[in-house]
Amino acid sequence: MIAGSFARTPLGIILHGSRSGSTINTRHQEFLGTSRYAVNEPNGLGWSATIGDDELSLHMTNRQWGWNARGASDNFLAVEFAQPGMTWAISDGQVNAFVWFLLEARRTWPALPSYFPTHAELDGTPVYGGTLDGKTDVFPKGDARTDVLRERIARRLAQYG
Repeated sequence: MIAGSFARTPLGIILHGSRSGSTINTRHQEFLGTSRYAVNEPNGLGWSATIGDDELSLHMTNRQWGWNARGASDNFLAVEFAQPGMTWAISDGQVNAFVWFLLEARRTWPALPSYFPTHAELDGTPVYGGTLDGKTDVFPKGDARTDVLRERIARRLAQYG
């Protein structure tokens, strides 16, 4: 759901995990369910795109923002990686789709920084509003997999020059 339009270049892109909790969903099923949920979200939440395995579902333009991380929402683009649970790794196909999204976003915002905080990292910070919700997506705060994911994104992005 669209909550507003950015007044300036976003500060980066927030990384979320969909976390349906389903133990039977494939990544593609999680992607489809999360994409559908974004369109029919009953609580007014919204994010820029859902990221699947070499697939992407855009939910708003790159000039718009949705409510997804409290006070940080109107400062960042935001994506949901199709990730049924915390133990699910982010696939190479998801990195590919995320980089495509980033490159497209830079067509709108050429100065968009390569800053990709997770929801867990923003939780409780001043930009978030100071509230601590205990978020763990995409990975828990301080989890080494977060830095590995950002390194994978940087390597893939470097392939585009």
